[in-house]
Amino acid sequence: MTATQHPGIVVKSEIDKLGLSVTEAAAALGVSRAELHQLIRCEVGLSPEMALRLEAVIGSTVRAWLRLQADYETTLAERQRDVVTRGLRRIAPISSAR
Repeated sequence: MTATQHPGIVVKSEIDKLGLSVTEAAAALGVSRAELHQLIRCEVGLSPEMALRLEAVIGSTVRAWLRLQADYETTLAERQRDVVTRGLRRIAPISSAR
C-alpha cells in the first residue's frame, strides 16, 4: 500500500479477503451498509470510531488504521503545498537578548 491510497481501498481489500459482502461486513462492524459503502468508495474518511470497529472485527490496531488515514490526508496536503504556503514566510525566533 502506498501513502496515496485512501484507507477505504484497504478496507475493501480486507473485506474481499474474508469473502464477505459489503452487507455482511457492515453487519459485522455494526454500521449501516451505506456507511461502509461510503468508506470503501473513498467518499468519506476513516473515523476513529470506524477504526475501533475495524480493529475488533478485521484486526490490526486502531492506530494502524488511523495512520492510513493520516498518511492519505498528508499526501493530499503535500500535493497542495505551493498553493497553501504561497506568500508565507518563516518567522525568525525572538532574540532572548533585550
